[in-house]
Amino acid sequence: MKKLIIMLLLIASGSSYAQITLENIYAPGNVPQDYLRLVKLSSSGYKYVIYDTSTITLFNLNHTVFKTINIPPTGGLLNFQQLKVYYISEELFNTNPSDVEYFVFYGDINGIGHSRVYDELGNVLFSKDTTNMSTVMQVGGFEDFISYTTSGCKMIVYLGNTLTASVYSLPGFLPCHDCTNGVITGIATDNSNLKEGNISNYPNPAKGETTVEYELPQGITNGDLVFYTIQGQEVKRFKVTNAFNNIIISTAELDAGTYYYQLQTASGFKAGKKMVVVK
Repeated sequence: MKKLIIMLLLIASGSSYAQITLENIYAPGNVPQDYLRLVKLSSSGYKYVIYDTSTITLFNLNHTVFKTINIPPTGGLLNFQQLKVYYISEELFNTNPSDVEYFVFYGDINGIGHSRVYDELGNVLFSKDTTNMSTVMQVGGFEDFISYTTSGCKMIVYLGNTLTASVYSLPGFLPCHDCTNGVITGIATDNSNLKEGNISNYPNPAKGETTVEYELPQGITNGDLVFYTIQGQEVKRFKVTNAFNNIIISTAELDAGTYYYQLQTASGFKAGKKMVVVK
């Protein structure tokens, strides 16, 4: 009887192991720089990511290639492992969900650290030299120098070998990797209260003025309508309330180009769209 029980336990144990199924192998030749990891893009969902010193490759969950992004040349690295890619996102450093953006930290041949944020076309969204991000990354975890707060997303950049730190406000948000009732169960920053909102403008492209239609979340009486350049610089801010559902904005003081606008509330709700201004 004892032998029978042991055999049944072994069979049960074996069946549980069988539930773990190998999906795919990323050979060492495909991961020359860093570990394979998962990221969650706000519009495109979960992706596997690998990168080297010149290329970022994103894979769908079925392991097909989603997108390959060329990292702009750095002008020489201190060594092969001195380039790190962090915070791959779609709506963190700007509010355009149609492209991927990412934070790069690297050391040059003189040992000087550089921090850059690029979009997938190689446009520079943020640039700071003589930085030292390695300490905060090693001490605080893989990615935690950007955090969600009730006042929006904040980025901390450390300068050189000093204890000086600069705090930047970011226009976008971090998607929550795996939230249950607002509690994060994965490596992420809590943005479970950030969701899609009803916001749009017409005409778009806009010339002279445009009407922005919006809808505040249930129970929220007021918020801010904020306009940013593609570099993330705030250019206009308007107070809005639930007494109305639209606001007419003059574009006379805006240069021709592409802008992003967000409906923001104190509760952390954000909804954003892109607007083109023509002259």
